[in-house]
Amino acid sequence: MITEADFSIDALVTRVKKPDMGAIVIFQGMVRSGGGVTGMKIEAEADKFEEELARLKQEATRRFEIEAVEIVHRKGLLRTGENIVAIIVGARHRKDAFRACEFLIDEIKGSAAVVKEELYE
Repeated sequence: MITEADFSIDALVTRVKKPDMGAIVIFQGMVRSGGGVTGMKIEAEADKFEEELARLKQEATRRFEIEAVEIVHRKGLLRTGENIVAIIVGARHRKDAFRACEFLIDEIKGSAAVVKEELYE
């Protein structure tokens, strides 16, 4: 899901969590400060990026033994400390959840469908 609104990790976990899971792995990316950074401008081609996220979720489900995946990525102007992305992966075993989560964030960071620009003082 692509959104300008902030998201709740608790709500995302509730959507993913199932009784047969032994692990849920969460990656939460935020705008970090330092070096004069005051925020970040994130532009995304919503339709193209949504399609890419759907494809990545399918690929992660195929490649790793996971039960569920939820991805939320924000766009717009964000201040330091604000959430950018959340990836929630549920699996029967923790190693599968960790591997799938790492695969997903690496692929998202390399996506051409989203452009991030740090903003300075």
